[in-house]
Amino acid sequence: MSFCENKVFTEGDIETAFNAGRESVVENIPRLLFKETREGLIADNSIFEFIYHIYKSASVDEPKYAFAISYETPIQWYDTLEETMDAANEDYRKRIKQALGL
Repeated sequence: MSFCENKVFTEGDIETAFNAGRESVVENIPRLLFKETREGLIADNSIFEFIYHIYKSASVDEPKYAFAISYETPIQWYDTLEETMDAANEDYRKRIKQALGL
């Protein structure tokens, strides 16, 4: 018996499959691609109507990095550029999960 011949699915089966599909979308989201521009490092996420910006602190001795969406004020500073990019990607994933109701 093939899968197509068994056409008896419960509402729970369908909901489970749908939710697994949504989770799969989130798990396979590509990382934000930051590129150098006149405004600094930016990533256009192509899903939402805002752009991620990475800022570098003015401190020469101990530079810190932060990200913000569009032109908001950064709220948290990170020690490295890599940590900042990771945090921006985590924020991006969180927003997608929220939009999908996960």
